[in-house]
Amino acid sequence: MTISVLICVHSQSENNDRLLIQAINSLLMQTYKEFDVFIVFDECWDKTIELVEKQNYKFNITKLIREKKEGLAYAKNFGLKYITSDRVCFLDADDLYMPNKIEKQVNYLKTNDVDFLGTQAWNRYGNNMEFKESIFKLGQYETHEQISERLKVENIMTHGSMMIKKSCLDELGGYNHVKGMEDWDLWNRAIDKGYKFYQIQERLYIYTIGTSVAR
Repeated sequence: MTISVLICVHSQSENNDRLLIQAINSLLMQTYKEFDVFIVFDECWDKTIELVEKQNYKFNITKLIREKKEGLAYAKNFGLKYITSDRVCFLDADDLYMPNKIEKQVNYLKTNDVDFLGTQAWNRYGNNMEFKESIFKLGQYETHEQISERLKVENIMTHGSMMIKKSCLDELGGYNHVKGMEDWDLWNRAIDKGYKFYQIQERLYIYTIGTSVAR
């Protein structure tokens, strides 16, 4: 199984840049090391790429540049065009992975065949490194049946936690430009297509509240 991690960033300040470096550093801490990283710089200010290049990361980062911001769906689809791996993970530029996030998902997929594999999440506020449980309880939405039923009325999946078959994303045509609901739209189209979901009942993703840049 080959894996890529896609990050889309629209950074306009030093604070946005700091969050991006934190996000990339959480990939450095992964216990599972076999993955590539693709970063879409989506109309970032002139310091962001330079800052990333100065870090001298030990893993391979493919830098993809968009000069004009059009929306998050466009940025993600742009990045996906360059990815040929079996599975795609996503990391928002202001969020973090727990160190064993990718390893836990890979281990689950060794004995289970699902198309869309998510995890439960922690919340953090701003740059604060104190994490709090999300509103979703462990065990609440785990199986495909539980997930597909609830997704009809509420987006219960954390997009950044997902590990998705690239072939599924290709067949679905990527993301639709539904501002603020690109992921929820994708989940429902995937379920209608018959793809299988599962959510690992561990909080392996850290979702940051209050720092998102308008897309």
